[in-house]
Amino acid sequence: MSEKLPLYDQVYQGIHERIKSGEYKEGDKLPSERKLCDQFSVSRITVREALDRLEQDHIIKREHGKGSFVLGSRYNQFLNELYSFKDEIEKNGDKASTRMLSIQLIPSTPFLQQKMKLKPYQYVYELKRLRLANDKPLIYEVSYLPMRHCEGLEQFDFNRVSLYETLNHYYGIQITNAYENLTASKLRKDEAELLNGVEDDSCMFIERTAYMNDDVIEFTQSIASGHEYKYTVKLM
Repeated sequence: MSEKLPLYDQVYQGIHERIKSGEYKEGDKLPSERKLCDQFSVSRITVREALDRLEQDHIIKREHGKGSFVLGSRYNQFLNELYSFKDEIEKNGDKASTRMLSIQLIPSTPFLQQKMKLKPYQYVYELKRLRLANDKPLIYEVSYLPMRHCEGLEQFDFNRVSLYETLNHYYGIQITNAYENLTASKLRKDEAELLNGVEDDSCMFIERTAYMNDDVIEFTQSIASGHEYKYTVKLM
């Protein structure tokens, strides 16, 4: 294994590669923690940290007393038109609002470097928001934006201003295309608390990647309540 990455990242990438190659398929149970320790020659703490990361990225699902299972393949939908959460909610006559939970500058992880085409030394802003309809939590979003494109982003209050409008007006960034990946998932405890849901209840996991030409401007992971949120795709 590479000496440049922390051990848990090496285990994370090793398991992820086996899933992408098809060695571990949808629904498969991963080897036990003890077997993974032997395979990667690392401690159980390291394996657990790697499995935590894989679950956070919705690549696997861990079930207490049963083990870790590979999540299903994702439905890919090209967005012909970039939609606004506020506009979509208000179309139904409801009130849309946003609660900004935090924004911080963090080093890019190997996962983000892969998703966002970043170098190991590059930093990203991590913006956490809760999207509400009629003051009811509907979507929990974590967005990552490269610092090199929007330095100083932490000065804005995203309780009141739109992220995309801020990128456009203050940084001259115009989103040219975007993709979303959708996966059925289950709420983790922390997500359930934010969305007023129940742990292990069904939800929708959405990954959005937005581009300005060939540059990734935004990578967002969203958790939407499975009982409250509906996703409609116009086919023709």
